[in-house]
Amino acid sequence: MKQKLTIVKVSGKIVENPETLKLFIKELCALKGNKLVIHSGSNLASRIAERMGVKITTVDSRPVVDDKTLNVLSMVYAGLVNKQLVALLQARKVNAVGVTGADFNLISSVKRGMGGTDMGYTGEVRQVNATFISRLIDEGVTPVLAPLTHDGKGSLLFNETDAMAAEVAKALALRYDVTLIYCFEKKGVLLNVDDPDSVVVELKRTRYKAMRELEIIKDWFVNKLDNAFSAIDHGVSEVIITNPAQLSDYTRGTHIK
Repeated sequence: MKQKLTIVKVSGKIVENPETLKLFIKELCALKGNKLVIHSGSNLASRIAERMGVKITTVDSRPVVDDKTLNVLSMVYAGLVNKQLVALLQARKVNAVGVTGADFNLISSVKRGMGGTDMGYTGEVRQVNATFISRLIDEGVTPVLAPLTHDGKGSLLFNETDAMAAEVAKALALRYDVTLIYCFEKKGVLLNVDDPDSVVVELKRTRYKAMRELEIIKDWFVNKLDNAFSAIDHGVSEVIITNPAQLSDYTRGTHIK
């Protein structure tokens, strides 16, 4: 029987708020068994870029990653945010290591565009070193992954975190019984965005398609759910979409199986 592994992708809005971050860490540490964290950084990078005089251009809320933008994202995501998360986990006796995909050759990517737009140093995962990640996990270490990978030619690439989490989950599903959790500010997928309690408890593909056609689900959230279903199609046992307050309670949130 495969060991249980919970992969948690935490959104930048959670990470950049001290109160929600504190709650997230508490609930994350309450999860039993092996864990892996993938984090974003949201508006924090934009604020630091502004102070440094770097203008970040976006397309559909995604950064166009030129040289200067890549420098800022690397400093904020792989440095400040990543090590802050590691320190908070160590304070709760969870032995964690903060890494990027470039470390130990954990994740390699290729450059990707979007709708014909050159997104610069934006990466799409091509290979996950599941063997080395498993070695860390089996030693009782919780990897904390920043959304930066490498292209094998000497360049860092910045990765969209929902897709990166799905690819890591797919690769590790060959070795573990994987649950992938997307942790953000809502209680789950909502039938009505104005009603925070209108959570869809179980989301099947047919219902998801209908909700997309009715534009109940749209924009960036489509990408999150497309990645969730892709993970299920490639061996991940379950995907849960939830918020920090519910993180350690598997019965809550939206479930995709």
